[in-house]
Amino acid sequence: MARLKDGDFFGEMSLLDDQPRLASVITEEPSRFLTLSAKEFRAALDREPALAKRILQVIAARLRELENPPAG
Repeated sequence: MARLKDGDFFGEMSLLDDQPRLASVITEEPSRFLTLSAKEFRAALDREPALAKRILQVIAARLRELENPPAG
């Protein structure tokens, strides 16, 4: 289970591949979220290459962690 902080994101995979979401979220305190449709998300990626790069980096890190979970 991941612990997210301000500015983190989830649910991006389903917006990219139109498949059911894999993420579920439980908040520990009152929270606010920005929600985007797949169309809005893809348009944001087109407009903001730095955002697309950041999302790719996070997805890669999450995949690596699945392959090599931290000890403990």
